[in-house]
Amino acid sequence: MKIKYQILWSLIFFLLTISCQKDVDLEDKHAYKKGVVNLLNKIDTLDIKDSDKIIALDTLNRYLLKHENDSVNRNLLFKTANKYYFLGELEKYKKASKKALELSNLKKDSSHIAKSLCYIGNYYYDKSRYDSSFSYYVKSEKLYVALKDSLMLGTMALLKSSVLFENGNYAETETEAIKALRFFSKINRNDLKYHCYFQLACALKGLENYKKALSYYDLALNRLDVLEKAKYDKNKILISRLTCINNIGRIYEKMEDFPVAIQFYKKGLQTQNLKNELPRYYVMLHDNLCYSKMKMGDYRDVYKILTESLKVSDSIDAKSISASLKNNIGRYYLYKKDTVRALSTIKEGLALSKKIKYSELTLESLKLLMSNDSKDKNYFTNEYLRISDSLQKVERETRDKFARIAYETDLVEEENHTLSKQNAGIIVVASLILLFSFGFLIIYRLKTRNKELFLIKEQQEANEKIYQLLLKQQSETERVRNEERNRIAMELHDGVINSVFATRFNLMQLDSNEKERKELLIKELEKAEIEIRRVSHDLSKNSLFEDKSFTEMLTDLLKSQQNQSNTKFDLSLDKFIEWPLVSSANKMHIYRIIQEAIQNCNKYSKAKRCLIIILKTENKITIRIWDNGVGFNTEKARRGIGLRNMKERTNALNGELKITSEIGKGTTIEVVF
Repeated sequence: MKIKYQILWSLIFFLLTISCQKDVDLEDKHAYKKGVVNLLNKIDTLDIKDSDKIIALDTLNRYLLKHENDSVNRNLLFKTANKYYFLGELEKYKKASKKALELSNLKKDSSHIAKSLCYIGNYYYDKSRYDSSFSYYVKSEKLYVALKDSLMLGTMALLKSSVLFENGNYAETETEAIKALRFFSKINRNDLKYHCYFQLACALKGLENYKKALSYYDLALNRLDVLEKAKYDKNKILISRLTCINNIGRIYEKMEDFPVAIQFYKKGLQTQNLKNELPRYYVMLHDNLCYSKMKMGDYRDVYKILTESLKVSDSIDAKSISASLKNNIGRYYLYKKDTVRALSTIKEGLALSKKIKYSELTLESLKLLMSNDSKDKNYFTNEYLRISDSLQKVERETRDKFARIAYETDLVEEENHTLSKQNAGIIVVASLILLFSFGFLIIYRLKTRNKELFLIKEQQEANEKIYQLLLKQQSETERVRNEERNRIAMELHDGVINSVFATRFNLMQLDSNEKERKELLIKELEKAEIEIRRVSHDLSKNSLFEDKSFTEMLTDLLKSQQNQSNTKFDLSLDKFIEWPLVSSANKMHIYRIIQEAIQNCNKYSKAKRCLIIILKTENKITIRIWDNGVGFNTEKARRGIGLRNMKERTNALNGELKITSEIGKGTTIEVVF
């Protein structure tokens, strides 16, 4: 046993090791999936407890859910669900099936969605929740219709017929079974054809078409012979054959041909080792055998057989057979005129049949009691009528219930399809409206932007013309001022200074006794001459005058700047720059370059400080604008209008433009001309 456990858990460990790898190649995936199949086979073959098998399945299921959601892995999930089912773990079977449905929906895998729905339907069937089961079968069938899968369409029809049979809807059972048989006729599946024949026979028996039912039981038995030759599972064939034989006996009972019924029951009881291997069939056949014998008036060994069968039935907890046996034992007591024991035993059968909700046996017990219990005859009669009426009512209600479920499923699907179309139409219309709106918005925005750019351009041109006029006016004013300076200097030099000089010379030539007075006048004249000469030189020497107007314009430009970052602007001018020697056009370009740089700083840089420096180096002027802002990508920004204008103005200055910027490290613009 220890070796078997080691094999099982070593295989699980191998799978977990592979599944935990982050990068799994195709060979490892193949090994992983092959290992899962091997593990599932080991769970079946190893002689270990069911509880250990379930633990192994739980471990495997958890790691399958962590694996890739592909079709192969989903197939493995279905296999684990099947193992849960055959181990009797219906809740885990349902949970695994619903998880498979969820994963299949994520991948929109119609085949696996249909399979998941079928599995969930099986769960509800085993829980006797037939309406839910039927609903899932119908949904699954719809998908298989689209997939044109004959095998699964036949299977779904067969499953639906089983649900209908359990609810006593024998006509619809027959219809679905025939539909299934038509699908299976296209494929070589004798096992499925057997189930169709068997289901048809059961339905026809319920419809009391006994002769036709017997013919289908014969077809079912013939199909079992074919399966037996094909070495199909012997135990399954044996169980199916015993079921058919028992049901054939019951039909002959209904036809009141009790000798033939007894022959079939005895044929079933001739099966070797039946009591030990299939005790349920052993007691069921004996129960029916005794009933037919008593109907013929043959009570030999009946009591012995019935009491022995009851002990076996109780030991295997076959409650429905035990209830039937008690009714037959009660019949035997009635034959023996032991009414007290008969009624007591039949009442036990009644209580048991009510407990397991077996309506047919309940009515049978009540029928016996109301016929033989004179004391409580009215009570049992009323109870019989009540249950019979309720069964008829349920039968009427359920007769059309499954057709209604199928219709409502179709209706829901049709509504969903209609809604899908409507939603698709709404989405298309909404998309077109959004597209046109977006296009209109873009066009409107472009037009607005173009208009703004046009107005900005016009404003720039107007500002430039005004500045040109200002510079021209300033230049003209300066020219007139210089001419006036030169004229005054010339007058002072040529007129006043010469006159004073002549006076001073004549005074020097005079003979006078007032020598001190003469010297004083001469000194005064010398002072006047020096002062006039100085004034003359100052007026004529333009280099001693700084051009304050351009500097003031730059200063005023910086003072007027305001932005959200509260940037501090500083200006530094080299005092050795001779601005009068700079042309008006060049001054305009310098002003515009600085203005554009400051404007960009205000808009984009978020800088705390901006410094404008104008330096003279030898015969060149350098303009440097620096800020400590956020910086920008110079490659992307080269296409901007502002930088392009700066480049053009630099070219007009016959200079060189250099822009250095890095994200988060500020910007430096340098112009050298």
